[in-house]
Amino acid sequence: MKDGVGIGRKQIWRFIFSKLAATGTLFTVFVIIIIQNDAGLYQISEASRLPYLWWLVYGYAVIYSTIVELILFKFFPKAKVGVRMIVYGAGGFAPFAVLIFDPIYLAISGLIGSVCALFFYAADCLYSRTKIMAAVAALCIPAVLLVFAWGDFTETKQWREVRTDSSYEVSFAYFNGEKAVPVPIKKGETALLTYSWTMKNGGYGVRFTDVLQVPGDLPANNKIRIRVPESGIASLVLTGDHAEGTFRMEWKTE
Repeated sequence: MKDGVGIGRKQIWRFIFSKLAATGTLFTVFVIIIIQNDAGLYQISEASRLPYLWWLVYGYAVIYSTIVELILFKFFPKAKVGVRMIVYGAGGFAPFAVLIFDPIYLAISGLIGSVCALFFYAADCLYSRTKIMAAVAALCIPAVLLVFAWGDFTETKQWREVRTDSSYEVSFAYFNGEKAVPVPIKKGETALLTYSWTMKNGGYGVRFTDVLQVPGDLPANNKIRIRVPESGIASLVLTGDHAEGTFRMEWKTE
């Protein structure tokens, strides 16, 4: 959409493919930045499923870019590259102007956003000249991202579990990802959970699903009092970041 003459179906498809290809390329760059040196299949999967990243790249970036190109095509068909760069740069800055009020953070975030927007514009220009590459990238990149977003890429080595009626313990030589651990508490019951980590390497964490924390009872010293609202199974999710060690949990119904 670089001039004022009418466009046909092929030009429309080229426009769509170049936008989606540029979007997928930008998304991939963001994923690489997020995982940095902590590269692993699970880290890629986590970054690929971030909702705000999908909204920002496949939502805002595509919509803004499409609107800009339609306006330029309709009213300013001979707009130079410099003008387009300014408009795209402003689009990268705009979301942070709404969300961030601190001048310093706004300047830094807005600059990063503008650079990303210009990268998107450059990728869009490149793909608009290579129809086959644009089509392949437009279709393949989001397909790969969705595979990572929906897949389970948790890695474990020497994962050994010991379960009793009131406790759970697991040791692992390597744990990178997340594992759900069922806690058999009857519907409506309240239980006090005590858990501990004994780690040699890596990062770790824990969160609960399908449970309600007892109001006014704040978790402390690796203890939490929970109540199962619907199902008879409470789920505790362990997370490991290239971890090695042991996790133990005990629960007592009240």
